[in-house]
Amino acid sequence: MWFQTSKKWDSAFELAVTFEVISPAGGRYRRPYVAVFIEDQKGKPVRTVELWYQRGKGARWLRDLRNWYRGEVDRMNREGGDLASSMSGPTRQPGVYTVIWDGKNDAGKVVDQGTYAISLEIAREHGSYQLMRKEMELITKPVKVELPGNTEIKSATFEFRKK
Repeated sequence: MWFQTSKKWDSAFELAVTFEVISPAGGRYRRPYVAVFIEDQKGKPVRTVELWYQRGKGARWLRDLRNWYRGEVDRMNREGGDLASSMSGPTRQPGVYTVIWDGKNDAGKVVDQGTYAISLEIAREHGSYQLMRKEMELITKPVKVELPGNTEIKSATFEFRKK
């Protein structure tokens, strides 16, 4: 009997997600909630790489990060724990940001090489909702994808690269 063996993520590589948060024109400005997360080909959560939201009263707006929140509820039902309370960071001012995925899942275990969906989700309290999502094959070949901007993000780049 033949079994296919999966190759683990090559530790010489990382996935960099770089994006620029826009400052909206006019009106009262509220910093956006942002989630950068990874899903497998079945749409199951693999890793929350970055999560920005306002703790306390702002937590009620966390579910506006619709795709991330749905995946987090699914993950909590299977594994327990609360990523939002354990790994979130504060919301940020407009500017350019880069976050790095090291190829580990939320439990800290190295994932297999393969195709993953990378998502950058943005929601602004009393504002817009945006989702930037791209499936990418992450093996041992560098790849860079540039995504067009929207009302919240001027531009975004997903780059699988050597460290």
